[in-house]
Amino acid sequence: MWDMQNGLAGKASNLELIKVNAKLLLDTADKHQIPVFWSKHILPSLDLITDPFLMFLMKKQKVSDPNMLVETMKDGMFDAQYLDGLEPRQGHIVLEKSQPSFFIDTPLDLRLKTLGIKTLVFAGVATDIGIEFTCRHAASLGYFSVVAEDACGSYTDVAHQRSLDFLRSWITPVVKTKDIIEIWN
Repeated sequence: MWDMQNGLAGKASNLELIKVNAKLLLDTADKHQIPVFWSKHILPSLDLITDPFLMFLMKKQKVSDPNMLVETMKDGMFDAQYLDGLEPRQGHIVLEKSQPSFFIDTPLDLRLKTLGIKTLVFAGVATDIGIEFTCRHAASLGYFSVVAEDACGSYTDVAHQRSLDFLRSWITPVVKTKDIIEIWN
């Protein structure tokens, strides 16, 4: 479950569809005891953020000077809280991150290898940022990725579709939630 937080997933253009399908995936994964990993995007203070990511935040906050940036996605802030009804459940694994790849500065790779996991199924927001980055990174580490297209989204439908089209043209299966559930069942 990728960045299912108010300040990220909460801004998706297709949020209601994502919520319905993400819950179906969670229910089915739990039923079959499939490990569920949640990213929790938490940013450090602005003075500890790299210049490229500061530029991204400036674009996102629509400011022209880094001194105009407002702190966001801090632990305890509303933006950093999970969406109502889409919170980690008992036995799920939550890993904090501050980069668009779930493998950067997290123990994700170690946890996956320890559990013998070779295929990752993605749901959440944003398809065109963290999900695509992590799918690409996963492949370089030897993992297969599958994207639940109707349980993912972006801030615009165009960005979501562009990323799905790229992933399809690459090596990542992009499928409907019902197809994943059918395989798990």
